[in-house]
Amino acid sequence: MIKKVSVDDLRVGVYVTDFNTPIAHKGSIYIEPGPISRESTIKILKSWGVGQVDIDTSLGLDPETLPKNKKRKVTSPAGPNNPRPRIRPSVPLKIERNVALEVSREAMRAVEHAYQDVMRGDVPEAGQFYDIAERMYDSIHRNSDALILLGRIREKDTYTLQHSVSVCTYVLAMCQYYDMSESQSLDLAVGALFHDIGKAIIPLSVLNKPGKLTAEEVQIMKRHAEYSSELLHQVQGIPQHCVDVALHHHERYDGTGYPHGLRREQISFPVQLTSVCDVFDALVSERCYKPGLETVMGLRMIYEGGGTHFNRELAYDFIRCIGMYPVGTCVVLADGRSGVVMESTEDVKRPVVKVLYDETKRERLPRPIRVDLSKTGGEIACYSNASTLFGCTHEGQLLRKLFAV
Repeated sequence: MIKKVSVDDLRVGVYVTDFNTPIAHKGSIYIEPGPISRESTIKILKSWGVGQVDIDTSLGLDPETLPKNKKRKVTSPAGPNNPRPRIRPSVPLKIERNVALEVSREAMRAVEHAYQDVMRGDVPEAGQFYDIAERMYDSIHRNSDALILLGRIREKDTYTLQHSVSVCTYVLAMCQYYDMSESQSLDLAVGALFHDIGKAIIPLSVLNKPGKLTAEEVQIMKRHAEYSSELLHQVQGIPQHCVDVALHHHERYDGTGYPHGLRREQISFPVQLTSVCDVFDALVSERCYKPGLETVMGLRMIYEGGGTHFNRELAYDFIRCIGMYPVGTCVVLADGRSGVVMESTEDVKRPVVKVLYDETKRERLPRPIRVDLSKTGGEIACYSNASTLFGCTHEGQLLRKLFAV
């Protein structure tokens, strides 16, 4: 939908179709129509005396439909054109983990309650969405590793609920990476948290089928996107982009997605961001019909999808955000010992590793050794996997043991 809005209401994520530039600046404007990706663009428009612009709410955020009880000022540049370095956690993982565990459980309960509301024919309330999104936002900003780690330690039977929470976690981590404002981050988080709510309408025989779906069942499953958008459209106070995310999160950058075959700039930034997070979590998750990929392999597939399934820069930013060695990654050190990454440091190439195995002697160490490579100067030689090193069928099993969750 095309509409006019005041420049004062613009913020990162709004898609501008016409800047309505004053006559004095006609022919000298150096800004192309499209999504606002940084605050400096808004300042430039104000300096040119632009009072109103035309925006397309089907391609970006709509300032007029956002919840009234949330502040809407963008306080800093954001978006894929202006990424920030990975932020060092302000709270140690071992402390934030316990808080994040409770937040994760509450988030799953919130999603479950929303699903139950839908199955009863009721419309969920937006307030509960924002309450849990805010708690997740706070945890991510204290230590993003905690919630991300918990998303990988889960049972395959809880996939549908945990997937929504994990996608929301990745979206919030990306918002932190892009240095987005709290209000915008919460809006994107709510869209991610309930992007799959339409699955509450899909028959369980299809949703939880352990084998390959038939062609007819695939079409039934695909309808969850339309169901999700229809449901969120009824929720009072939900931003329009949340409905857009629900409807289009399976669209692909090259036009091969569904339900509308959108491509490139036809897909809004919130949708593109959520799609990368959605696909990655699906790849690394253990399902009733398939094992999950190791995190490193999941990141590799996101990398290979850059430019086809995903906006290339956005895909690469996601990889930078998650990090070269995410917590829980199995690695082999240059000195021949191997173990599991337990914590991030300011040096992305040198995390804290719990060393468990001696590759040279081919034996387990009598007891684990905590090695902070950023302090010892040691290096990681290559990746490994939970099966090779520790006989686990999936890295989630190993993480559950190491972190006692």
